Amino acid sequence: MTTTEKIRGLILKVAKGKLSQEALKPEARLSEELGLDSLAQSELLVLAEDSFGIKFTHDEVWTVATIGQMVEVIDSRLAAK
Repeated sequence: MTTTEKIRGLILKVAKGKLSQEALKPEARLSEELGLDSLAQSELLVLAEDSFGIKFTHDEVWTVATIGQMVEVIDSRLAAK
């Protein structure tokens, strides 16, 4: 399973079935387009950290706005391990 597939699954879990797979494009903005509020975004970050065994930095938390950005950060962190 790719990073993108895992993130999409986590987003669907956090959104509690309110989103379709088609909405989960790399350029989709977490809050504006997917409707994830700050609590849902925090839950997503915690689930991603647990799933991938990483910790997001403070800067990363504030700069990740799209699915694609989240995947890029995770992939770069995993490559650095």
